Amino acid sequence: MMSPEKLAWAVLLGVSRGLYVFAGSFVAAVVYRYVSEERIVTTTALFIGLLTAGFASGPQRLTELAFTQTNVEVLAWAIASLFAIPGRAYGDAVGRRLLEARLASVKPTTKTYRLPRDPDNIEDVPGEPPAPREVKERIAGREYEFPRGTSKRDVERVIRRDLEQEGGIGRAIVEVGEDEEVRVKVAGAKPPVSHTLPPDKVAVSVDPKGGATHVGEGDRVIVYADGRRICEAEVWKRSSDGVVLVVDADHADELMRLVTKGKEVSLVVKPTKADDVPRG
Repeated sequence: MMSPEKLAWAVLLGVSRGLYVFAGSFVAAVVYRYVSEERIVTTTALFIGLLTAGFASGPQRLTELAFTQTNVEVLAWAIASLFAIPGRAYGDAVGRRLLEARLASVKPTTKTYRLPRDPDNIEDVPGEPPAPREVKERIAGREYEFPRGTSKRDVERVIRRDLEQEGGIGRAIVEVGEDEEVRVKVAGAKPPVSHTLPPDKVAVSVDPKGGATHVGEGDRVIVYADGRRICEAEVWKRSSDGVVLVVDADHADELMRLVTKGKEVSLVVKPTKADDVPRG
């Protein structure tokens, strides 16, 4: 059994060494949290704290005490080890605050683009049906986040694609200015073709020979296929390489049959009466 004098000496040694253990585990916890952004493991903090206390006490002195006062040393180091618990806790708290300050000062990796907040600043596309007021109010102030370094062309393309998927918008024009302000023009969506067709008309989608850049919506065209004239039609909708034609129901079956068989279709714009008037 340990005498009161040795017990008191063990407690004194334990507390004095515990201060070094606290300091070592505290510093380890701060550095670990700041560098790895995680909390240090208790055993790791304890090990570093004990190493700090051991070096502070002197290896030679510790060796002598270990052989001469073994019981005192065991108790003293047990007491000192307890100081690693608050050292780890307080060190982690300080490291977390330093980490938050570092992250707050880092330049953000994303950039936000915002559509005009005022619906009145969202313009209409000249010559096309205007978008409803409620649609402009719905998209006003909408934000888009992109990684820094994204080109303006890509920003415009993504925003335009998103807006054109919005109900009530048929086409959108998006421009990002030098001041990085987003300017938007939108046109109203065209109603589905089925809602506008007379009872005796049918819509047929074709990919004309040579593309569809020479025709526009509303043009009257003459349709040729397999070397012969098929019918007259109206261009209802045009894309980069195809068109939707509105034709008489009598000619729809034949046109669809030719399209299904892979026959090439040619469209010749039918001149209007105004085009027949001599100019000059």
